[in-house]
Amino acid sequence: MDKTRFLTIFGTFEKLESVQAVLPSVLEETMRNDARLIVHDSSVRRRDEKWSYLRDLNVNNDFFLILSDNMSMAHARNMCLQLGQEMYAPDYICMIEDDHGYRPGFIENMVFAMDRYYGELSPNGLRYGMFTGCAEHCFPKTGKLLDGNSYPLEETPVEWIGGTNSCCRCAPTQHWNNVLKGYDTDEYDISTYQTRTLKFRNYNKGFTSLFLKDGTFMFSDETSAGRGTTDESAEKLWDRDFTRSDRRSSYRRE
Repeated sequence: MDKTRFLTIFGTFEKLESVQAVLPSVLEETMRNDARLIVHDSSVRRRDEKWSYLRDLNVNNDFFLILSDNMSMAHARNMCLQLGQEMYAPDYICMIEDDHGYRPGFIENMVFAMDRYYGELSPNGLRYGMFTGCAEHCFPKTGKLLDGNSYPLEETPVEWIGGTNSCCRCAPTQHWNNVLKGYDTDEYDISTYQTRTLKFRNYNKGFTSLFLKDGTFMFSDETSAGRGTTDESAEKLWDRDFTRSDRRSSYRRE
């Protein structure tokens, strides 16, 4: 076992150009802090090109690389969540999407914030349990702490006061196992069914989220489309409540 304090899980699907723009920064920050990184890819289109890039980037075995057939985002992340604990016994685990990168100082400041605030009472009445480095894709009204971190205000809707967007979710390993309990799987490759219930579990156990320095240590690249959409005004690629085999589903059928 290669024990580490901080593990990043970087799940990716296609989007080669975005990955090229962000993954090197994640790797550099990982190596700078003697942390660990798992990269999982299950691309379909341009697979050979994507896998060649990932292998070249990992020529010195600086991270653990998994290349697989296509699977749902939830299955992929849950697999890496279990594998990462067996390989590295991390104190903290951070899952990020493949269009997000780290700026220098991310890991040090994120670990410090989780050490300082985990389990502490927020001004909104809940305890800090989930942490994020991305303020760009989280939508609650926030209040500022004296150190520059922020938190969802008490009047924030339940879906956002309890957690953060799936683009960046960090927490102590014990919190992933006992409170968040991973991602919910369904019949879609990606959907809000898989991503939102984790936030509700955080809230229903009495936890809220903390935004690290309003996104100072993270950046995003959105030049290419992802594998799915969580915008209900767009084409119905998923259903919020039902699986696509359920007759009640509003899933867009071909």
